Amino acid sequence: MDGEAAPEEWRGGIEGVSYKLGPDMLPEFSAFTLRLQTHNTMDTFKSYNVIGTIKGEIEPDRYVLIGNHRDAWGYGASDPSSGTAQLLETARVFGELMNEGWRPRRTIVFCSWGAEEYGLIGSVEWVQEHVEKLQERAVLYINTDTCASGPILNAPGSPMVWDAIQDIAKLV
Repeated sequence: MDGEAAPEEWRGGIEGVSYKLGPDMLPEFSAFTLRLQTHNTMDTFKSYNVIGTIKGEIEPDRYVLIGNHRDAWGYGASDPSSGTAQLLETARVFGELMNEGWRPRRTIVFCSWGAEEYGLIGSVEWVQEHVEKLQERAVLYINTDTCASGPILNAPGSPMVWDAIQDIAKLV
């Protein structure tokens, strides 16, 4: 970006970055002036994570985590509500299977995160609190955030699970 250097009080603290006011304006816009006034407040709110587990039968010390956040910037139809619906439905189906006598091989941990849109606060705090146990025991995390949005399957993940995702998608 080119232009005049930003005033000192507008500059961030990243070393090696030059802060500019922007490129020169086109002649037809040079007479315009933009004034911006904000009225920000700093509020503190409580946020909660909701965690549920189904203990594994064969490898109870190995965890498969499935999670999604509940908060949204807007109305949240896709992000996060599609993921929340999927998370709740998955938990419901697993509950029915357990009522029929089924037990998972590994422990399943259902995670409903709070305060994701404000910097991943809920999930980060929970992981930091349980980091040693997760490093030893977690085998997979499935994030259901925006799991439904349009007609195309979008299932990003680590390369290790991509083949499994493709094989499962072919069965649908």
